Amino acid sequence: MDYESLHHIYYKRNQEWEDTYQQRLNSPSARKLSLSIKQYGRSRSNPAFFCYTEKIAVLQDKIMSAFRSFLDIAHKLPAFAMPHYLRASLIEEIKSTNDIEGVRSTRKEILTALNLPTSARSNYRLGSLVDKYEQIIRGEQLVLNCSQDIRQLFDELMADEINRDNPHNLPDGKIFRKSSVDIVSASQKTVHRGIFPEDEIICHMDTALAILNDHTIPIFIRVAIFHYFFGYIHPFYDGNGRLSRFITAYFLAQRLHPAVALQLSVLLKSQRKTYYEFFTITDSDINRGDLTPFIIGMLEFTQTAIIHTTNSLQDKYQHYCKAATQLSLLGLTNKTTLSLCDLLLQATIFAPNGIAMTDITQALHKSENTIYTHLKKLPADLLIVDRQEKTHYYRLNLYL
Repeated sequence: MDYESLHHIYYKRNQEWEDTYQQRLNSPSARKLSLSIKQYGRSRSNPAFFCYTEKIAVLQDKIMSAFRSFLDIAHKLPAFAMPHYLRASLIEEIKSTNDIEGVRSTRKEILTALNLPTSARSNYRLGSLVDKYEQIIRGEQLVLNCSQDIRQLFDELMADEINRDNPHNLPDGKIFRKSSVDIVSASQKTVHRGIFPEDEIICHMDTALAILNDHTIPIFIRVAIFHYFFGYIHPFYDGNGRLSRFITAYFLAQRLHPAVALQLSVLLKSQRKTYYEFFTITDSDINRGDLTPFIIGMLEFTQTAIIHTTNSLQDKYQHYCKAATQLSLLGLTNKTTLSLCDLLLQATIFAPNGIAMTDITQALHKSENTIYTHLKKLPADLLIVDRQEKTHYYRLNLYL
């Protein structure tokens, strides 16, 4: 069932390499694509293709099985747990996608941007990034049909950040970059050169988007293919990796759940070496344009992201149930006080920093004065109040 890359076969069993390539390329299970792959410094371009293998079929089944387990725990959560968890996950996802690219950001910066009104975010670092990821959580639709759509998404997601860091890295062509760009290793050796000139970038991107929107290809496969080709085309001077991971997260949120999608970069960061190796092997001339190993790798990442999210929620839910039992021993009887205590407990376990007064009043449909009255009914050493900027955040001390 394992599918060995042509890159590996070339070095391990060279005498089988050409025959294996021809068998795969001309197999009834092969799907040939309208794009080619050319390794930097090589003259040959290899037509891109992938094979519908047993491994891919099993992985897609495992993904949906893991997702059903995720839904089981998600449906058990108390009412406000998932919104809190999504906010916490958004912070980790943005930090991780920046870390992968060596872009400095802190959780405090991201949280500050997240707490700002939408109208004020454009003036704050990371504000546009936070805003777009919140759209994933809200389930808003993205239009990604042509190159101009990619440019619009770049402008909304990345342009402000890149302009703050280095305005020379903003796109200077009709849609994308008009000059060539190299991807270099830590030793400053060129390992890949993005597509060039811009007309070719546009042509390649439109073709890649056609694959992304081709519903005759299963969703997880076409998203993986597009993820690879976005990196291969490298349409911008900066922001390519973050933008491609955002697009992948968007489709995972649409097909699965935002909580799973917001684990993508966290997982890829923890397995960064493997993630980059998938690109390197797929770029390789001796891999002959076979995208199957890359697809398998991305499917495995997706399965792992679902399992990780499920386990994380399961642990938090068990913590919540245990803490709720302990809090029941306080002898609180007032209905509003009990509801407030439960809301604070959910925020303590699932949220990144507790819960603000405005969110408490909205959740419980009570005035601030009423909430303050009931906060005073809680034991003094149980309540923790943190001040961030001008806002107070409330949570419980569960370590008494």
